[in-house]
Amino acid sequence: MDIEEAKRRSRRGPIFLIARRLFAISITLLSTVTIARLVSPREYGLANMSLVLVSFGAIFRDFGLTNAILRKGTITESEMSLVFWFNAVMTVAVTVALAASAPWIALFYNEPVVSKIILVSLAGFVISGLSLQHRALLNRELRFSYIAAIDSVGQLGGFLVTLVLALHWHSVWAIVYGTLVQTVLGSVGSVLAAKWWPSRPQRTEELGELLRFGANASVFSISIFAAQNAAALLIGRFLGAASLGQYNRAQQLFQLPITNLIEPIAQATMPLLTRLRQYPAEYRAAYLGLTRKLNTFLMPMSVILFFVGPYLVNIVLGFQWAEAGLVFAALAPAFAGMGAAYAIGDLFITQNRSAELRTLGLVELVIRVGAIVAGMSFGVVATAWSFSCSTLLVAVIRLTVAGRKGPVGVGDQLSAIVPGIPLACGAAVGSLLGLWLTDHMYLEDPFSSLAIISASGSGLAVVAGTAFATSRRAMMEVVHAFGFIAIARKSLSFFGRSA
Repeated sequence: MDIEEAKRRSRRGPIFLIARRLFAISITLLSTVTIARLVSPREYGLANMSLVLVSFGAIFRDFGLTNAILRKGTITESEMSLVFWFNAVMTVAVTVALAASAPWIALFYNEPVVSKIILVSLAGFVISGLSLQHRALLNRELRFSYIAAIDSVGQLGGFLVTLVLALHWHSVWAIVYGTLVQTVLGSVGSVLAAKWWPSRPQRTEELGELLRFGANASVFSISIFAAQNAAALLIGRFLGAASLGQYNRAQQLFQLPITNLIEPIAQATMPLLTRLRQYPAEYRAAYLGLTRKLNTFLMPMSVILFFVGPYLVNIVLGFQWAEAGLVFAALAPAFAGMGAAYAIGDLFITQNRSAELRTLGLVELVIRVGAIVAGMSFGVVATAWSFSCSTLLVAVIRLTVAGRKGPVGVGDQLSAIVPGIPLACGAAVGSLLGLWLTDHMYLEDPFSSLAIISASGSGLAVVAGTAFATSRRAMMEVVHAFGFIAIARKSLSFFGRSA
């Protein structure tokens, strides 16, 4: 694939992935609204206790070699097969280790059923481990339409199984088996779409370099995973399953914009950055374009979600999740930090700076865990505030370290943040105005309050953005990235032919 074709696929990629994510949002919200009313917060907490361990094990089975392959400009058949067999062996080894540790995890939480949940979940762990390389190949070749279709089928199948079982059992097992079905469907779809089969494993000349890069990337992934899941682990241990359920539901809603809007834009850019490494100016332009879009979208969104969080959770989950609404509002400021620093990991990977990435991950682990431990003493909402504050601090550190060398400097990074600032300020003024209106209108309906604050915040954010040329250009980039212009043109063309 030449550079121009890669650019074309990268431009179209977010449209496919966002369409898939919009479908995912619909399924997730439908799942949240229905299943959250069929399964108690405690059952969600039990599912999350096992999910943390299985997700942690997923880092070890890959050992960072998938990223090591993705960063390479060219890759041989022997390298791909070597990575597949390495992942297969590691998957089996980690599965055995997780199965052996299941009773101890259950003892740690003082919940015997967690051991059985882990053992059942490991079936999906093994199947997904054998399809890692196939998924990586689809990403590397920017085949985003296939990825979108595979993920959509998997999520729909998982939701339907969870819903049917929740109607009958009202227990954690509905969530466990639904997740298992989603994993199996996604793995089988990746294998069939990749149309690739491994050959016999052979030692390659670059094996040592691949393993060093993979080891550093693994340390970073483990550190970030531990930092992001420390709150759930500590809440489950010291505050109980009910508090963990409240935090988990808020965190799931918090993840919706990340997985369904942010990731599609970033996912379509990293394979392109790999191919542009030898062209510094184009590399810098591609990365800054990504960061500029993220900041323009996330900074005002973080402000608005802070104000509407309790109303949104009340509508989606119901009154029994009131504390989750406060947790969600406390998590919202973290979006602003993610806009600036979310994609910085791609810089280190594509520039072969894995040693710096490793060290950065360890520093972030200390900062996040320290902040969470300090906040947890004051309850689950304070823990969420600690997470947001540590995210903003980590963003500053990432920007500083990443800009020390390479084609993207600190000044470049800051220039990509600037377009989002007027929108965030407008969102803050508009949200406060909307909140004032709801108070003086004595509205008790959460739907009305959500609509007024969201409309006022979004409207003034757009007005403030249009007052500055850099923000106007950035907003148009976001519109193009989400495919709104392409959709509008196709709609006009369709109605024109119909007429």
